[in-house]
Amino acid sequence: MGDSTIKVPDTTRDHLAALAKERGMTIGGLVTALANQEHTAEQLAERVRESRRLMREHGIAVEDGDLDAMPSVLENAYAVAAEKSVQNLKRGTAA
Repeated sequence: MGDSTIKVPDTTRDHLAALAKERGMTIGGLVTALANQEHTAEQLAERVRESRRLMREHGIAVEDGDLDAMPSVLENAYAVAAEKSVQNLKRGTAA
C-alpha cells in the first residue's frame, strides 16, 4: 500500500503531531486510527442490516419501525431482548 499526502493547515498538522506524539505513533498512524473509528453512511447501513438479520435469525421478533424509532441498534437489541425476557418471565418460561 502506498502513502499519500494530505494538505492541511499548519495548525492542524501541529495538532495532529502533538496527538500522535502523546500516543507514541506517527501522524499517518494517528490519521489511520481515527479514520478506522469512523464509518461511511453505507458501512453504517450495512451494520444495521446485518444486526437486524442476526436479531431475526436468533428469534428476536422486531419490526423495522421499532428499530428505527430508537437511537442505536445496540440499544434496540437490548430493549427488545429485555422485553422478550419480561414476557417470558410473566409466562413462566425460560428466556
